[in-house]
Amino acid sequence: MSQPLIFPDRFLWGAATAAHQVEGDNATSDWWEWETDPSPKAPMAEPSGAACDHLNRYKEDIALLAKLGLNTYRFSVEWARIEPRQGEFDPKALQHYVDMADTCLDHGVTPIITLQHFTLPAWVTRAGAWTNPSLPAWFRRYTTRVMEHMQSRAPYICTINEPGNMITRGYLGTFPTPPFVRNLDAFDAAAAGVNAAHRNAREVIRELAPGVKVGMAHALQDWHANSGGVPTLEWARELHEDRFFAETAEDDFLGVQTYTRLDVKAPRSLGHVSAALLRSRRLTQSLVLPYLRRQAAAAVPVEGAPDDGIRRTLMGYRWAPEAVEATIRRVARLFPGKEVVITEHGVATGDDADRVEYLRAGLRVVHRLIGDGLPVTGYVHWSLLDNFEWWDGYRPTYGLVAVDRTTQERTVKPSAHWYGDVARTNRVPA
Repeated sequence: MSQPLIFPDRFLWGAATAAHQVEGDNATSDWWEWETDPSPKAPMAEPSGAACDHLNRYKEDIALLAKLGLNTYRFSVEWARIEPRQGEFDPKALQHYVDMADTCLDHGVTPIITLQHFTLPAWVTRAGAWTNPSLPAWFRRYTTRVMEHMQSRAPYICTINEPGNMITRGYLGTFPTPPFVRNLDAFDAAAAGVNAAHRNAREVIRELAPGVKVGMAHALQDWHANSGGVPTLEWARELHEDRFFAETAEDDFLGVQTYTRLDVKAPRSLGHVSAALLRSRRLTQSLVLPYLRRQAAAAVPVEGAPDDGIRRTLMGYRWAPEAVEATIRRVARLFPGKEVVITEHGVATGDDADRVEYLRAGLRVVHRLIGDGLPVTGYVHWSLLDNFEWWDGYRPTYGLVAVDRTTQERTVKPSAHWYGDVARTNRVPA
């Protein structure tokens, strides 16, 4: 008879949200400008609007998380609210996020705070966003204001969420997102800007809040390729992941976010051709990026999984809850002994029984990783609420808690109770 899986004492059991996806009316952000543009630069299912009104309902939402049995809440502070215009800081916004952290602590919940989760103040994006040489200094100034108020309330700070996703989408066109640039030189500048901003933020946090752990939350894929696909895999992984590991050796922890596996297949005979193509910046710029631009222009919000015989989520992702094992083992090889927190893991599904299945399968491999001696200290489910999923709008449902789009009423799903029992008992039932 199989036995329950016991997790270490003081393991972090959490759920996550991001400000723009749940707060509502984030009107000074670059995403809001796109969402409300009468002639948008790319298709979007719907605007974020009032989202989940978490800006006003955070106390009840955090209380609900704690009541379920979770001990950790990862949320982001919104730069666009804190500094809506360059050099002008809103004291009420700063105090709001301090109050969120204090609400967590009042309920015995550990806050994990993310400083930047995809959105930027509109003024930053108009000024060139991550390619502007002043961006790292602006991010330092912003981080300083946040940490002067937040101090040591949150034991973990994620400076930047999924830099690989954000920069490849915004500067190479893998998906349509601000700032809608399609240029390798701009990508290189933006990636360097992200790493410099992260480094600046880390320095500020260590100065103002000694003992607080600092890291990035990385979107990592479980990559698989046949011989013909290896050059493309290596090119894509370097741009999407490895480029943003530049500072990780100096970080206190590494956030891992894995939702699926990606298969890169091509005829063996094309392997050398694609390798030569991708080694040439000129050919990549003239051939690969226009292809990505056409794909982005043709993109439509997710309408469900294709009928290809592969089990998929509402995002169209291959069903692969175990993929997080491969990504964590990879970063453990790259950064031996580095603390790992699974800062996101979850599934978009309309069938809540699928969510329990996904959670169970994912936690099974997490338990195996810990048993093999890897320093995984926490698991944070995405997400707490059914929220705004960027260009796909509100259709993909990731939440442990449903949100009525008209009344904002919260309804706890059975998966939330299952996961809460896991967190409360520190064990996954057999």
